[in-house]
Amino acid sequence: MDQLLAFLFYMVTTTAITSILAMSLNVQYGYCGLVNFGQVVFLCVGGYAGGVAVTHGIHPLVALALATALGGVFGFLMSFTVRGMSGTYWGIVTLATAELARLVVNNEGWIGGGANGLSVIVKIPYLTPLVLTAATSVYLLSLLIARSPFGRTLRLIREGDALALSLGKDIRLFKMEAMTIGGMMGGLAGCLYAFLNGYISPEDCLPIETFVLWAMVVVGGRGNVTGIIAGTIVIQTLYVGSRFLTHLVGISAETIAALRLVAIGSMITLIMMFWPDGVLPERRRVYRLLG
Repeated sequence: MDQLLAFLFYMVTTTAITSILAMSLNVQYGYCGLVNFGQVVFLCVGGYAGGVAVTHGIHPLVALALATALGGVFGFLMSFTVRGMSGTYWGIVTLATAELARLVVNNEGWIGGGANGLSVIVKIPYLTPLVLTAATSVYLLSLLIARSPFGRTLRLIREGDALALSLGKDIRLFKMEAMTIGGMMGGLAGCLYAFLNGYISPEDCLPIETFVLWAMVVVGGRGNVTGIIAGTIVIQTLYVGSRFLTHLVGISAETIAALRLVAIGSMITLIMMFWPDGVLPERRRVYRLLG
């Protein structure tokens, strides 16, 4: 019974952290239309920043703030590459950037232990409440952004640059702001991830993790933060819970891992065929003309 409760607490905490990462992608892609295939880089930046900070004796909450800030800085720097590129080409650039960052961390041992990873020795008795509070705060912030003039401008840019430019909007500035906000959310999630597992390594930052985040956004419904939470719960339950099938069906862990990705890919295909806007699509406001 105790093991079951421990697993449930871990599952809830992990899902909350992953939902923060998914909501950070939703700010960039769901609201602004930025095709970011390197979202996992913020997990890497935040995890290593928080891990190195607590290793040097910095208080965990201060380390969490530093990781959030560095995630925002990295997102801001990544936004400079968006100039003059279409969505698909920029997506390839972000994928390359994330993989480049992972390879640097993997090969430079002075950053965080190299390929051996970094042990994050920190005891936070209130970690689960802290994670849930952070996830709730990011959720409320996402709702606030969606309903603000800033969020409406982001959605305008998502539909195409021409209309936003005709209204005098500085689209590059708005894209930079969206990348920065998403980067801060991702850095926050990365630091919490390192605190939860007590460890962070380059293997946690593989491109497949970005694929899983995209699956959550596609399944839930881009632009709808509540749908993102629903998509995160579905995908995370399948992604993590399926690991225990090895004890029930007698299939090797390697086969289960492969079938897990096949199942997620099949789910994405079905969603795109029958619900292209996701299970909980974004509600579009209808404005009526007076008179």
